[in-house]
Amino acid sequence: MNGKYEKPLRYAMFAGLIIAALAIFFMAPWSERMGVSGSPQRTLLVWIFAAVGALPFAIYFMYKFSLHPEWNAMPGRFVEGMKVKTFSPYTYVAIGVVGALFAVAGMTEGIRLDFQAMVIAASASLFGGIISFFGLLVGQVIARLLINPFWVSGNPAGFLSVLPYAIFDAAIWAFAGYNYFRFVHSRAAGKAFLPAFLTAWILSEPVHQIGWLVGDYIIGNPWSAAALNIARDWVAPQPGFPFLPYWVLSAFAFVPIGLLAGEAARRAWKGGR
Repeated sequence: MNGKYEKPLRYAMFAGLIIAALAIFFMAPWSERMGVSGSPQRTLLVWIFAAVGALPFAIYFMYKFSLHPEWNAMPGRFVEGMKVKTFSPYTYVAIGVVGALFAVAGMTEGIRLDFQAMVIAASASLFGGIISFFGLLVGQVIARLLINPFWVSGNPAGFLSVLPYAIFDAAIWAFAGYNYFRFVHSRAAGKAFLPAFLTAWILSEPVHQIGWLVGDYIIGNPWSAAALNIARDWVAPQPGFPFLPYWVLSAFAFVPIGLLAGEAARRAWKGGR
């Protein structure tokens, strides 16, 4: 593929991010005038954030991923000059598997352990950004509608927010999957694994953290509630093992463990070590 759409998609991505940032700035979700947590105004803003900011971001990095036929082929099956479809039976089956695993992992939300991050991180290093995006999109909707219906039970705002939450979360992993393949799977022969792994992880994790900080905590709540939730999940140790804040444990345990699990699965699939 020649990448002729990369430049317009890049412009669309930056334009969308700027528009989303301006919408957040002018609507000021940290203020009381946006109403209580889950108000209609906040639901509208999370839709703007997802549809205008996150979706073009995801499309851009999925498009960049699609430009590499060796990334889109089944592991170990690519040969030089081979024509590979971005969406193939392999892609659809992988999306289904990732979606199902992500949905089931949603059962652990009640115990405050981010096993969903582990599952989707494994998919990012095993399959890459396109499968991770659609797998999470499907899995998150199933998890919040069927696995953990407390998200939507008796709460119209919760129901209306399921899809935008899934979109911006999936966009994070479209970016992370692209990064992993760019820095780890495409590293030159003989180059060490660890520096490439750390580069991919360190570049991706701030987007993971900031995406949720803005998309959920800041947009969804007035500042009094947002500050309390931020302190609970980034500062205060949670009661579950190993007594670390929720997002710290996610960033420094569940995500890298998931990435390494996906890496190991891909090596085994390709017949490597």
